[in-house]
Amino acid sequence: MKRFLSLVLTLVMVMSLVTVSAGAKDFTDGDTITYDEAVAVISEIGVVDGYADGKFNPTNTLTRQAAAKIICNLILGPTTAVELHADTAPYRDVPASHEFAGYIAYCAKEGIISGYADGSFRPGGTLTGYAFMKMLLGALGYDSTLEGYVGDNWSINVAKQAIGIGLNSGLVGEFNGIKAVNREEACLYAFNTLQADLVEYGQRLTTNINGTEVTLSSGGAQSRTWKSQQSRVNNIREDDIIQFAEEYFSKLVKTPDDDIFMRPAHTWVYDKKIQIGTWVDHDKLLETYTKGVSGRDLYDLLGSATIRDFDLEVYVDGHEANNTGTNGTDYTQYNYIGTAEEIISAELKRSNTDDLGITGNGVLTEIFIDKDAEIVRIVSIHTWLGQATSSYNESRETASLKVFKGLTGTGVVSVSKNAHSEDVPEAVDVTSDAFYLIRMSDKDTSLLEIVDLEEPEILAESTITKFSLGTKFSKGQEGNKYPTKITVDGTEYNDSDRACYDVDVLDQYDQNLLTSNTYNVYLDEYGYFLGLDLHEGTKQY
Repeated sequence: MKRFLSLVLTLVMVMSLVTVSAGAKDFTDGDTITYDEAVAVISEIGVVDGYADGKFNPTNTLTRQAAAKIICNLILGPTTAVELHADTAPYRDVPASHEFAGYIAYCAKEGIISGYADGSFRPGGTLTGYAFMKMLLGALGYDSTLEGYVGDNWSINVAKQAIGIGLNSGLVGEFNGIKAVNREEACLYAFNTLQADLVEYGQRLTTNINGTEVTLSSGGAQSRTWKSQQSRVNNIREDDIIQFAEEYFSKLVKTPDDDIFMRPAHTWVYDKKIQIGTWVDHDKLLETYTKGVSGRDLYDLLGSATIRDFDLEVYVDGHEANNTGTNGTDYTQYNYIGTAEEIISAELKRSNTDDLGITGNGVLTEIFIDKDAEIVRIVSIHTWLGQATSSYNESRETASLKVFKGLTGTGVVSVSKNAHSEDVPEAVDVTSDAFYLIRMSDKDTSLLEIVDLEEPEILAESTITKFSLGTKFSKGQEGNKYPTKITVDGTEYNDSDRACYDVDVLDQYDQNLLTSNTYNVYLDEYGYFLGLDLHEGTKQY
């Protein structure tokens, strides 16, 4: 076991795992799912299922028959949709006995899908993004004929409408309507459909133009409102317009919330008792930093109008930064209370270049803006280096880690049994003596708790060819020199805000012998070095 700086405080975090109630985390391949929120919600309400082996297989191609089932599950609900059947074959290659005949027949009857010119449907064939978006638009109430989803330019009209109402929101990369849709993309598009507005048309008129009957509508597609309905549901968005899920999945509720680090978020709950999960409101995320942020940075980012009118909220590791945090840091010196104008102006007067005390190398700092509530929120999240004191114990369902607290060396952090262990599924892979990157929060308990961990990148048995020393001022440590920059194999690394060191390494600094031995260098997820220790067995005397 490596020897670390003796004055560094350690703490033991006990993580007791519980079963997550639902969502993408239930699938054995959940870590391969890109659109976790969409898959979690869509699978929980029964629109898309996993496989018998427990996998979701997110990148498997969606078939045309599976797409028809998704549409039926959306409109009718899974319980009703499963009872659908076809009295006669809807297409020549879909007999009435076909497993998906009921779904296909229903969608064909409602004008949501169509077959090929030869009378076939090709149920096992792939589905393009354009075709699936057309089906979802039909589910929302858009008329294919009136909206031009037929004819030579149908795909252009579909893409314009679908993207215009955000059915591709959250998609990684550009929407490619020609490419075949995979399962998790289908979940994403269906998930966005749940939150989209239902539409209806005004009076429809049929006229004859050059011998062809054409249907026209006065005013085109209009969002459906609650005015024409006796009951009212606002489970998705608080307005007068009916969103898809409010009509067809009234038990699905989306509520404003904050995540474990106090980032603006929302929580999905189904049937009052099933909490699907909480996800960050990325639409409110204005900027992300992983290095020091100054008052000037914020001023330039937010602009004078925002600074003047909006309130400012600041959180560090889930703790409001207006007093002494449970990680031992005194935030009162920064006075993060008041409007954005008051606080940022004070920072500008202090120094345009000094970093705010809550930011730094390796500190994830996110700037959120809520224009409706007129609030700017700054959230900073530290990454710590931890070492497992034991491997995961299956019978107790626990894992213990020693967390190194950098260079402060003051104060005592008390911890309790981790109440958020359902958010740390990686705990089952914890191995004794191994090192991990750890994020902690004290949002709910006033005690720091591990809420996330992952393996660091380790530059093992590395030779440091160059280094720079700097002074880190902290209580009890004034004037001490510590490495702020090292070069390993020609690559330069800056130190993390929470870097910690082996006592033998510090001796090497004092004697300027750092380049004489080999070291293990631990990097955080942003490329800063978070820990250094002398590699055993390589000391040169």
